[in-house]
Amino acid sequence: MSEKEEIIRYISTFINSKELIEAFKRVDRRDFLPKEVRHLAYSLKHVDDALPITKRYNTSALSLGLKMLDLLELKPNDKVLEIGTGSGYYTALIAEIVGDENVYSLENDEEVFNLALRNLKSRRVHLIFGDGSIGYPEGAPYDKAIIWAACPTFPFAIYQQLKDGGILVAPITDKQDRQGLYKIVKGKSPFAIRLFDVIFSKLTGLCGFWYS
Repeated sequence: MSEKEEIIRYISTFINSKELIEAFKRVDRRDFLPKEVRHLAYSLKHVDDALPITKRYNTSALSLGLKMLDLLELKPNDKVLEIGTGSGYYTALIAEIVGDENVYSLENDEEVFNLALRNLKSRRVHLIFGDGSIGYPEGAPYDKAIIWAACPTFPFAIYQQLKDGGILVAPITDKQDRQGLYKIVKGKSPFAIRLFDVIFSKLTGLCGFWYS
């Protein structure tokens, strides 16, 4: 059994979305990692480890990244807002499910943005260089949204850009500077659940940790 087959067997124990598992099979994570860590792409030993993509930034651990995408309940033709393109790997997984033209991904670090442009050059996703903390009203409304950095408080600007019934998955800084992963469903009576503790880089920008 190959390393990737072992990982597929492992993630199938906690991933509910068949579409996500099929996307995982089709998108090669090695294409989105620097050569120094490419050999760890499907290492079961490192499935819970964040891996470096630049000197300053890491890509989220595979197990956590897939859990977050699973929580989005992605379906074909969903319009998705992604805050923090990173290497573009999770962007590609989203696009594989919903369709390239339905993905709007923002990145505010120039080095990371250029990396994502190279990694996603074969896809027709909407890559935007800019402040993701305020969302992207030009593409709204969205069915789903995901944030790959810790928000200082409830990400209202992005929540407002969701359709009714839309889902937002995001790490939010809560009591005593601890971060929790939240799943939020928009509606007349919004639903939010804190799932577990996480550790992410701080979201920067006007609606992020702008003062740090």
